[in-house]
Amino acid sequence: MIIWSGWGMLTALIAAAGLIGSVLLDPALTRLGVPTPTGVILVWVVAAGFNWWLGTRLNGRPGRELLDPRTGQTVILRPRHTLFWIPMQYYSVLMVLLGLLAVIGAMHAGSPGRRV
Repeated sequence: MIIWSGWGMLTALIAAAGLIGSVLLDPALTRLGVPTPTGVILVWVVAAGFNWWLGTRLNGRPGRELLDPRTGQTVILRPRHTLFWIPMQYYSVLMVLLGLLAVIGAMHAGSPGRRV
């Protein structure tokens, strides 16, 4: 079960688009002569940057200021955009780490002397 609030579900969709983009872009860049890890890390950095921008923009909006008539205290209501209770912009760090992990995996798979 996926738990989100606000537009936090967009983080999962951005990550899925990053995964699909890296799978589709990698063979195309390889045919052009660009090394394999370059396309993977490029897609994940772009996805992470977009997710960070969108998350900070959505979670940085000013809240509604309400006055409690009984106590006279001010309450500020802010919409939160989270995925599994974590604000969506912090998943950008995970996306970059996934890109680095994919690059390490690609380098390890192509290393000479590896037995399968």
